[in-house]
Amino acid sequence: MALNLLPEIESLAEEVAKLTGESPSDAVRRALEERKERLSLRVIRGGDRKAQIRRWLETEVWPQIPVETIGRRLSRAEEDEILGYGPTGA
Repeated sequence: MALNLLPEIESLAEEVAKLTGESPSDAVRRALEERKERLSLRVIRGGDRKAQIRRWLETEVWPQIPVETIGRRLSRAEEDEILGYGPTGA
């Protein structure tokens, strides 16, 4: 399939080709391949965001939590300390 490119697109392709040392056709082909790859990854990544987050939690976050703290609720004093509250509540 032959493409009729606008002069501004041809000019841009030539500029990129000069910067990369490629032919204008190779510069356009590579740019389209890179964009296609980025778009494909976005579709794959965006597919099941909830499952991705859960997988990340299971593999990266939860293994770092000490076993003795899993399932244990924080005391009021521990919550206050995390939030930066002092003895006066401020």
